[in-house]
Amino acid sequence: MDLKPVYAVAEDAIETLGVNPEETRCEGEGQWILERENVEIYIDVWQPQEHNQWEYFKEDEPTAIFQVVAPVCLVPEDKELLHQFMEELLYINHHMFYGSFTVNMNEGMAAIRFKRLVEGANRVEMIEPIESIGFYAENLAEYLSKKYGVKKIEKNQ
Repeated sequence: MDLKPVYAVAEDAIETLGVNPEETRCEGEGQWILERENVEIYIDVWQPQEHNQWEYFKEDEPTAIFQVVAPVCLVPEDKELLHQFMEELLYINHHMFYGSFTVNMNEGMAAIRFKRLVEGANRVEMIEPIESIGFYAENLAEYLSKKYGVKKIEKNQ
């Protein structure tokens, strides 16, 4: 699949948000980083080369993906606090629109992410998750860092 038209839609969405897409492009094609207050929002459009075991859809070729991710905070090191933290993330997931928490225990980091198939995605369907992920990351980083005594992940760290 030629992703150039999808990149154009993503850059149109970024521009609609009032940001120059050329200033947000990363070295790799189909990657952008936006900044909202102290939060970095990573936007990716890519075509997997092969199917993986977690796909619920099966087609002849792997389907292109649109993803938005914003790192939020480190996870608590204390096991009891970690349990409470994880329960709270699951509770928050239930209430979020266009996003959910994910945790990378190898890096000890919680992030908010959105992921969908590229097919049929238009500018609005890209703007909503970008705005939502940025809003949640900005607000929940502050909340979680205070409540659990963990470090917020801020831009340029």
